[in-house]
Amino acid sequence: MSYSVISYQLLLISVLLTSLLSAAEPLPLSRDYWKDEAFLKSFNGSYRVNAQIEPVVTTAERGLLVSIQPLMAAGKRKEALEKLIGSPLVKTSAAIAYNAGNIQFELGELKEAAGHYQSALAIFPSFRRAHRNLGFVYARQDDWDKALKSLEEAIRLGDQDGATYGQLAYGRMHKEQYASALQAYRLAQLTQPESVDWKAGTAQCLQHLQRNEEALALLDEVITARPTETSYYLLQSSIYLSMDRSDDAITNLDLVRRMGEGKLDADNHLLLANLHLRAGSNQLARPVMMAALEMENKAPAAAALNALEFATQVRDWKLARDFSLALEKAYPEIKDAKLQQKQQRLTALIDIDSGEDPARGAKVLESLIKENPLDGESLLLLGRYRMTEKRYQEAEMLFQQAGRVEGHEYTSRIELAKAYVATSRYRDAVSQLDKALKIRPVEAIQTYRDAVYKLADAAE
Repeated sequence: MSYSVISYQLLLISVLLTSLLSAAEPLPLSRDYWKDEAFLKSFNGSYRVNAQIEPVVTTAERGLLVSIQPLMAAGKRKEALEKLIGSPLVKTSAAIAYNAGNIQFELGELKEAAGHYQSALAIFPSFRRAHRNLGFVYARQDDWDKALKSLEEAIRLGDQDGATYGQLAYGRMHKEQYASALQAYRLAQLTQPESVDWKAGTAQCLQHLQRNEEALALLDEVITARPTETSYYLLQSSIYLSMDRSDDAITNLDLVRRMGEGKLDADNHLLLANLHLRAGSNQLARPVMMAALEMENKAPAAAALNALEFATQVRDWKLARDFSLALEKAYPEIKDAKLQQKQQRLTALIDIDSGEDPARGAKVLESLIKENPLDGESLLLLGRYRMTEKRYQEAEMLFQQAGRVEGHEYTSRIELAKAYVATSRYRDAVSQLDKALKIRPVEAIQTYRDAVYKLADAAE
């Protein structure tokens, strides 16, 4: 008994797409982006006054700002902030409120910084730097609706800074506006050409726009610049998979796994294991599968069960049994009823096809069908087992029942045809194969149908 190759391929595609979906999230900005030299240069430049789109600074305001310069130069941000906030000017001066917001941004007091930027804008609505830095605050808070609005206003007022365009692009990535994000990333690189974050973002946009070769070329540059950043390797792996370059994806995933404990999460461990199984490298898959179950942050049970199903697909019953037992320990309480049924069904399949205890497996399948007469997978599995027992009439009834379950008609007709061939009912088998071919024209089934047709002729 075995699943069809088509079923195996569909399962693989499903699992890989699940992994690709995780890669669809915008790459995180590097941990040090907000301390990056390019960003700091841009942000610190925002302390300077631009008279055309900023409030005129009075003598009193200038005096206060000059008085905090020694503190700022000495890195005494809190003391400088206290001096600004302690002045009554902070409530009436856009410049003072803005500078207070800047220092709070640097200190990580984002909520307070936003308040002071908003105060500055209430006093001077076209204050470009306040719009931009307020956008940065919202970006650090992952509030992209507000961040985009503030950044777009800054650009409308003439901001051409790379950090502004880069954050705008990042926000549009969050909105899945990939073409717009790509355009913004290109503009960001005009003034910040060495920014690795913008290059990585550009590569991710190119991937979403199906421009994989360009994305890969750019990612090579990014990885060269930051060889220890694992998210870039994972993005590159997802592109390799979309290009059907599984070997390259395996190399990348395995490299990340070897970078150190926890570098490759449990989901991607299972993906790597599935790719090894697909490549016929079961020995390489085994330790990766087991490691996934031993990780503290486990993958969803559905992903682990998919890996188990893969092991049954390649008919490595020792691996399937060992992984099944380890899975039971790692996930002692699977609450989802469908996943529970899938686990039972796969365990039954191992019992039957490994030859360890076919009778036990059959009982489990009978129980599953009793609970849910529309369990098409269990109906097909039990029907195949009855075929091996030469209980053809029961097998025929099970296959017919499975055929009435949505999504199982094609497979059930193939199985019925096999049952009819086994009992020399060749014309009935041809009829079932013709109906199957109408649902899904497959060359191998057409060849099988033609052979059965000749048998029918010869038998008459």
